[in-house]
Amino acid sequence: MSADRAASILARFNAAHHALVGALRELPPDVAERRPSADAWSAAQIGCHVAMTNEWAAGILSGATPMAQPAPADFTESFAGTARPARVRTSPAMEPPAVVSCEVALERLRESCHHLSKAIASLSAERGSGYTVTLRFGTLSLFELADFIAGHVARHLAQVERTVADLASPEGRALV
Repeated sequence: MSADRAASILARFNAAHHALVGALRELPPDVAERRPSADAWSAAQIGCHVAMTNEWAAGILSGATPMAQPAPADFTESFAGTARPARVRTSPAMEPPAVVSCEVALERLRESCHHLSKAIASLSAERGSGYTVTLRFGTLSLFELADFIAGHVARHLAQVERTVADLASPEGRALV
């Protein structure tokens, strides 16, 4: 069961990751690196944020970052990993640099995918369900964290698509 669960999460993560990388690769660098507004991230910055978050999660899932604790006796999994919690502000530690090239974002995504894929694939039933991490929006098992991160990549793919559409809109063209 746990191998199937880890494999299922890994498949969702890889599909979202490859779609995000594909979307970024298709963009001309000037579009990928342009912010649609002063308070919005560029597509390259979004990619960099995803890579930073992937690395953070890989450390927790693998045990390299000792945040996971044995699950309390009364803990039951209840988080839907594909669901987005109520608006969660990005941690300052996960904010991308003010300027990031698409090439740098793609390289960081490649590296982070490798690390996170290994971490997800290594989750056993004991570690995946038996250990938890408490975040600002709740306590998740490590399986739930991995599932949340797969959804995080997919949500940011949609953000990249909106960002590119905003740049193509009449208001966005006015920024050029």
